Amino acid sequence: MKKEKCTGIQPLRPRAGHVPQALLILMVLLIALSMMVPPVFAGNSYKWKISQGIAEDHPASARCKQFAQIVEEKSKGSMKLTYFPAGALGDWSEQIEANRMGTLEIGLNAGSTSYDPKTNLMFMPYLFSSWDEARAAIGSKGWLTPIFNELYSGIGLKVLGIYLNAWDGMAYTGRVKKLVKVPSDAKGIKMRVPPIRIFEVYIPTLGFISTPVAYSETFTALQTGIVDARSACPAVEAYVMRDAIKTYVATRDAFEYWFLTMNKELWDSLSPEDQAILTASADKVMADQAVAAEQDEKDFMNKLTKAGVKVYEVSDQEWNISAKICREKAWPIIEKELLGTDLMNRVKKHATVIPQ
Repeated sequence: MKKEKCTGIQPLRPRAGHVPQALLILMVLLIALSMMVPPVFAGNSYKWKISQGIAEDHPASARCKQFAQIVEEKSKGSMKLTYFPAGALGDWSEQIEANRMGTLEIGLNAGSTSYDPKTNLMFMPYLFSSWDEARAAIGSKGWLTPIFNELYSGIGLKVLGIYLNAWDGMAYTGRVKKLVKVPSDAKGIKMRVPPIRIFEVYIPTLGFISTPVAYSETFTALQTGIVDARSACPAVEAYVMRDAIKTYVATRDAFEYWFLTMNKELWDSLSPEDQAILTASADKVMADQAVAAEQDEKDFMNKLTKAGVKVYEVSDQEWNISAKICREKAWPIIEKELLGTDLMNRVKKHATVIPQ
């Protein structure tokens, strides 16, 4: 057999795990091309979660379901929202964080002041005096929604709508023997306030001794005498605590509203047409709620009366007296500590005018 002469040059063989250079170049080109092509969605169909962390028997539950239904109808089924009951995805604060992170696409929850002091605006005292003024501020064409959308954009959320819940009032135990409707009546009364800075600022200007107490401890605090009364109290919450109170005054000192929000990164990824569907759906649901909330408040005041609690409303003149004092004493502190001059000036343009 003829033997080949050894030249010392070995034929090239691919090593185990080695990618040929030509194949490597081809792979790089394919990856680069794929990055240049926008993602294709199957018919632009979406499946999202929606929830609220308040309570399942609260109207917020029905509003979430209503929003999901309208969105699905307007999108002809391309947007499907699955409702998760209150508590299933955490409490309201946990849901806000999940909404920011994108694990919960849409949420309806109370606002939080933890991320930005300017969001204390949600508890701005003596800003409105009537339901009509509050209703005019919300919706995509209202003046308040864009402001909160700006504030919430900074924490990764898009405000789709503002949910009008109820006016705050003040509930008094039997230890308070007089009717309190203006600041001159408030001397010596220990008033529970939420542990939120804006309440700690303005409640003392109305003549009360401000006592911060967490909501979960408020009922016991009323019963044991730690406080004589509680502020930040819509009629529905007064009804829940009816066994601890004797008098309820609908002071209209602040309006309680919540927010229908969407993860901002998700919102930004949608087409203008899809965004328009969500905006129109939110406007419808929030407008319906703004009308229903007024009747709900009346219903709960009637329930309080039937439960033996004396219910009073302040007159426009009494509201003006308290509003004037609060705006003179508390608003400058709120501007300096919380809102800043620019935001405060925007708010003042829309505040209820107080007769001089």
